[in-house]
Amino acid sequence: MVFSWIFGASEATEPTPETQRGGYECAPYTILENHPQYQVRNYPSRKWATVLHEKHQHQANNDMPMSKEWKQQPQNKSFMKLFGYITGANETGSKMSMTVPVSTKVTTEEEDGGTVMKEEMGFYVPTEHQETTPTPKVDQEVKVVTRPEMVAYVREFGGFAKDKDWEEQKEQLKQDLEGRDDFSQIDFDMYYRQGFDAPFKFWGRKNEVFFTKKTEE
Repeated sequence: MVFSWIFGASEATEPTPETQRGGYECAPYTILENHPQYQVRNYPSRKWATVLHEKHQHQANNDMPMSKEWKQQPQNKSFMKLFGYITGANETGSKMSMTVPVSTKVTTEEEDGGTVMKEEMGFYVPTEHQETTPTPKVDQEVKVVTRPEMVAYVREFGGFAKDKDWEEQKEQLKQDLEGRDDFSQIDFDMYYRQGFDAPFKFWGRKNEVFFTKKTEE
C-alpha cells in the first residue's frame, strides 16, 4: 500500500483550475494549454472591485509583514480600501467574502518626473454578487469594473514578491514565450501581478505574473 501510494503520487496528472484556496473563492478561469514554465488560460469577463494607485520608479515595494514601512506602501493602502469596501463600506452596507487572487494590472507611463507605474489593484467580486454588485460610496476611491474576457499567459512562482521579483518573473515569462507562433499577438505593454496568500503566511506562497493576448480592435 505504501509503495503504491508513493509511486501513484508521482504519476503526471492534468492540471485543473484552482477554484478555492485557503477557504476563499478563486477568480474563475479555464486552462487552454499547459507548459513546464507557464500556462495559457482563458479568463471570462467578470466584475472586479478596483483601486488605482501610482508609484514612481524610485519607490521601493516592501511587502514584508511587520516591517516598519509596510502599512505606508501604496499597494497596502489600496488593499485596505478594497477590504473596507467588501466589509460594508458601500452604499448598501453589504458584506462580501474575501476572494483570491489580489490581482493588479500594471502599466507604465513616461512623465516629466520619470517613469510612473500605474497599478490597478482588484478584488474579484464573489460569484453571488456578480449580478447585483454593491455600489462603492461616492467618497471612496473604489470602482467596480468589468474586466473583459482575456487569454492570459501565466507564470507561477513562490515566496514574498518584491518589485525586483515581479520584474524578474515578468521578463522570464517573456523569454519563455518567445518561441510561440502567436508571440506577436501578445501585449507586453502591460502585465498583471497576482498574489494568493495573506502576508502572515510564510510557507507555500503562490504568486503569478501574466501577459494577455491583444484584443481585436
